[in-house]
Amino acid sequence: MLEVYCDSSYNKGEDSYIGCVMLRDGMQLHQSTTKVPDHPQNNLECELAALNFALSLVRIFSAGDKEIVIYNDSTEAVKDFQGRVKQVEKAFSGSRLSFEYIPREKMNQAAADRLSKKFPVFFSSTSTSEVESFSRREDVLSDIARNGSTVFYLEKVPEMSTNKKTCYRLIVRTMEKILSDDLLYPVKKGGPGTQIKAVEQIRKDISNPEVFSSLKSKGVRFENSYFLLTDETWGLRGTDSQAYSILPSSIPHRVICDEVDRSPQNLFRRAERFR
Repeated sequence: MLEVYCDSSYNKGEDSYIGCVMLRDGMQLHQSTTKVPDHPQNNLECELAALNFALSLVRIFSAGDKEIVIYNDSTEAVKDFQGRVKQVEKAFSGSRLSFEYIPREKMNQAAADRLSKKFPVFFSSTSTSEVESFSRREDVLSDIARNGSTVFYLEKVPEMSTNKKTCYRLIVRTMEKILSDDLLYPVKKGGPGTQIKAVEQIRKDISNPEVFSSLKSKGVRFENSYFLLTDETWGLRGTDSQAYSILPSSIPHRVICDEVDRSPQNLFRRAERFR
């Protein structure tokens, strides 16, 4: 499946720009910022130009994709292209083409919006998960308290962090005790996505059979576990209630947080009431 998220920023009397993010099967393929051609007179003309540019990218990158979806946050512009989709689709033999409206708050559309404003965008192919607030989920608190479910979270190690790097400690625990706290992840500072780099390192480790087996031997139960977002890892939370998790998507788990008190102590204090 080929997806293109496009947006534009109309600047009256100045140059206007188009931002595009392209994915194939959920993996980033392309991102760009492009000047809107000619001299658009309003926002709609810019959005129509963005959709036209997205189509040109599809012509370049299409490789027999069975489904092609182009997203934009202008209902009027999308409706215009939906009205002529059958004609446009003929250029992509064997592919099903569609134009869909998407709110600007959605993660990939938000990235396209930033690109249209010529802001740098960090984009990771690491998949995201939905974030749930445990303060309103008695089932989550009860599961942690009564079933001994495993909770993963990251803790900053001040004594090992410097101006050039941040060091994170992976804490793995249950309601009763800490199962593992000896895995450290120093991450070089600078540039966007510092915390996501740590996530990618940890996912790689957990996918390593030796590390996986070592954690299991300590009593770590991976299935139906939880990754807790704390103050140290709040940067992993994006728009649209999504966040990057340290656990691979192949492991059934949930990402949880509290909007106010993000400390691990708050989670286990709340869960204590359900023992």
